[in-house]
Amino acid sequence: MMRRAVPIGFAAGALATLALGVGIASAHQGIPPGQTPLTAWGFITNPVPSLFLLASLYFYINGLNNWPNPTHPISNWQKASFFAGILVLFAALQSPVEPLAEHYFSIHQVQHILVRMVGPLLILLGAPLTPMLRGMPTWLRQGVIRRIVRTAAARWIYVKITNPVFTIVLFLGLLFFWQVPGPHDLAVHNDWVHELMHGTMLISGFLFWWIVVDPKPHRSRLHYGLRVLYLGLIVLPNTLLGAAITFQEGLIYSAYQELPRPWEGFSYLSDQRLGGLTLWVPGDMMCIIGAGIVMFMWYQREMEQNPNPPMPVPVETSGEDDSQ
Repeated sequence: MMRRAVPIGFAAGALATLALGVGIASAHQGIPPGQTPLTAWGFITNPVPSLFLLASLYFYINGLNNWPNPTHPISNWQKASFFAGILVLFAALQSPVEPLAEHYFSIHQVQHILVRMVGPLLILLGAPLTPMLRGMPTWLRQGVIRRIVRTAAARWIYVKITNPVFTIVLFLGLLFFWQVPGPHDLAVHNDWVHELMHGTMLISGFLFWWIVVDPKPHRSRLHYGLRVLYLGLIVLPNTLLGAAITFQEGLIYSAYQELPRPWEGFSYLSDQRLGGLTLWVPGDMMCIIGAGIVMFMWYQREMEQNPNPPMPVPVETSGEDDSQ
């Protein structure tokens, strides 16, 4: 039963993530006329991400309330982590950060950090798999998701897309692809491409952290030591990409010059350099934080398996040594 729960929950999460990231394309033309950066909330023009975030909250809370004898209790800090992750994704996709990202490359990079790294990590640390499955209506859990994951094709796809080599290549590949000037400028101009950017980044983020966090009852195929190495593998490419953008002497992206800016006095080149630093430093820091979390999980695992380790026996000196 537990083995089935993992692909069932993963399928549910993948469907929700795709809908959350893509949703209904809104008019990506920055802050709408007559609005200010404080009033330009994304859910006014595109409420789909908010609906899926609210549905995720409902499933999670409902599942916790309908889980009288949990096999792996969800602690208060895990619940807080899940709620914080939902809030982070809401801030990235539905707050004024969304329209401001059309005006400023640096804010766009903040948005991507939240979507790719912070939000997925916090949500998975909340161990959402079992609570969300238990919180779903029966027709959805049994009639739709369970039927999907029972197929051989779905199980084959799950094994392939959760392979650590695939997840890290996808995570870095999408990061580099969406930083190429052509696709990046197109995403700023085109509604559907912009939503595709967010959707693919969100999915790659969940797949990447799925290998690291392994929320119960899922167990990662990587040992904890290999997970630290796994996180370390993305530091150098992320650093090189961020540094290349930061130290570029000319403008790389043209799309941000085509819309009026809410705040003047901040040059396009300075904005680009700040965006490169945002990609570089916080991106590397998230890997370090992730490695720290893995080390803590490793310690907890060892304590669960051996809660009373033997104490070292003091070496007794011989009487001959005492006489000397």
